[in-house]
Amino acid sequence: MREYILDFAENHNCIIGVCDALPLDSERKRLEAVNTPFAGKDTEKRINPRLSLPGAKSVIVLAKPYEPSPYINLSGLGCGTDYHISIKEILKELLENFHCNGIIMADDGPVAERPFAVKAGIAFWGKSAMAISPIFGTYFNLGLLVVDIDISPTDKISPAQCPSGCFNCINKCPGKALEPYRLNPFSCISYITQKKGELSKDESAIIGNQLYGCDICQLCCPFNKPILKNLQKKFLNPEDILKMDERQFKDRFGKTAMAWRGLNHLKRNAEATIKERCDGDVEHKRT
Repeated sequence: MREYILDFAENHNCIIGVCDALPLDSERKRLEAVNTPFAGKDTEKRINPRLSLPGAKSVIVLAKPYEPSPYINLSGLGCGTDYHISIKEILKELLENFHCNGIIMADDGPVAERPFAVKAGIAFWGKSAMAISPIFGTYFNLGLLVVDIDISPTDKISPAQCPSGCFNCINKCPGKALEPYRLNPFSCISYITQKKGELSKDESAIIGNQLYGCDICQLCCPFNKPILKNLQKKFLNPEDILKMDERQFKDRFGKTAMAWRGLNHLKRNAEATIKERCDGDVEHKRT
């Protein structure tokens, strides 16, 4: 079965790792220390797949690469097909070939995906608090398939770690949201541009010209150099966002992972970036 899974991964241009479904007790303190938005609040469920599927024995972790955003001010969330859908489709196909019970998660379930990606040996923890793949860098999305059958663990990819002297992601984060292996989500552009409600003056200053999400810590990561080598970034004009109607938004962004927040949310961010730019121009003239 393990060999079938590895062949399946190759045919679907992804990496799959398998590990047991025992609780990740080593992750409890780390997860409890950070109040992560958009994540489940039940720490025990996040570290123990058996609370989601009684009798769970194995966790299949899938990493699917995605193309970096062509825009300097819009993350990969606003480009390509919504990974919540595409990854679930792949894992559903995989589950249909097993005679067992299973549950599928793609950034929408109670189990924390990144720790199990590390446990399954397909990624390691980066100083950016992201899971890093020696093959895909940070440009991949994760999905989990928890099953109630024993599957032999896959071999771990050659162990890697961040260079000891590299602090690119920490130094270049506009919100100073990072310290080694830890993220303060409330100072992170990705969270701020996704949160509901009005943005504070400080939050608007942090997001700068970012319309949705943020790839700054990824753009400066040495593990992403091969992926970004020939990428030419362009600027998405926030004025174009303000001119959009619902039909135009749906046509352009309706199939992306960004669509869940809707056009009005994106316009809120666009207005904030324009105001921040104007305020910056006024301040520059004063000095």
